[in-house]
Amino acid sequence: MRNVRIALCLGLLSLCAVAAEHPKFNETLHAKASPNLPTYKKSGDISGTIRSVGADTMEELMKIWIADVRTIYPDVNFEMQAKASGTAAPALTDGTADIGPVAREILPNEVAPFQQKYGYEPFAVRVAGGSYRTPGKTHAIAILVNSKNPVSKLTLAQLDAIYSKTRHRGYKEVTTWGDVGATGEFADKPIHLWGLIQPNGIAHFIDERVLQNGQYKDGITERTTVGNLPALDAIAQGIAADPYAIGYSGFTSVIKDTKALALAENEKGPYYKGTFQEVVDQKYPLSRVIYIYVNRKPGTSLDPKVAEFFKFILSEQGQQDVAKEGVFLPLTPQIVKEELQKVQ
Repeated sequence: MRNVRIALCLGLLSLCAVAAEHPKFNETLHAKASPNLPTYKKSGDISGTIRSVGADTMEELMKIWIADVRTIYPDVNFEMQAKASGTAAPALTDGTADIGPVAREILPNEVAPFQQKYGYEPFAVRVAGGSYRTPGKTHAIAILVNSKNPVSKLTLAQLDAIYSKTRHRGYKEVTTWGDVGATGEFADKPIHLWGLIQPNGIAHFIDERVLQNGQYKDGITERTTVGNLPALDAIAQGIAADPYAIGYSGFTSVIKDTKALALAENEKGPYYKGTFQEVVDQKYPLSRVIYIYVNRKPGTSLDPKVAEFFKFILSEQGQQDVAKEGVFLPLTPQIVKEELQKVQ
């Protein structure tokens, strides 16, 4: 593509992609952008170069956005290095990037050097939904238990108490399946926890979204990708073999002798099973989003060309590009509205 330079850098591991790739997986469910999104309107003449360093998993989507923006603003050039999500924060910190695509929430150890240097955190803009179930593409998170387990649903407060020492959501201490409603044989059985070796993007997402930045319990059986066995599949296999286990994974990892639990924000419900439409609509509690981070000092305006790039992304045309990419999901009108208010 003219005026776009793609730097492919090997040897860098993206922390957002904890599972090995599933090359044969091809998502058959696709979402359209909402028709209730603002139409992008050109804003004067803008020129200059936008340097992008970040997620390799967002490369195709970034290329589509860039191509469309350059038809509107031919004097805006892009330099893109699609390396890994973990490269975005360092590039923003040392000033070698203007924008940092990150296909997950930024990690604390990535924020710390930036905050130490500038005195504030990187500015985050949600630019698309994560995928529904595509491995390595910021998919929705499924909470799996053994199929023999009588528990079929949990609130986030219960899930917090299962995994967390701190229990920020206020639920009672949980050590057995009876503590979250199981009866009969399972009532007095201990809960066996499975998860991922940290630092890790999915574990951090669970920490932020469920534990409310709490502290994980000790004794979690942790997995990482080994050879051809993705970490999330290893977790599913462990749960299939242990009636008292629970773990987080993806919907493609639901296998024989496992099941995914329905989840709710609170006991009043509603409970969501994680269907495709629930994830598209961001109703399922563990639906995800992807971001672009920038260095924006609080109280200051964005660079005009960067602001227009965001405004295009957060428009009907920009979200149609997400639908065209076919793996990540378009944002809801409400999220678009919230993010546009941030970048004005």
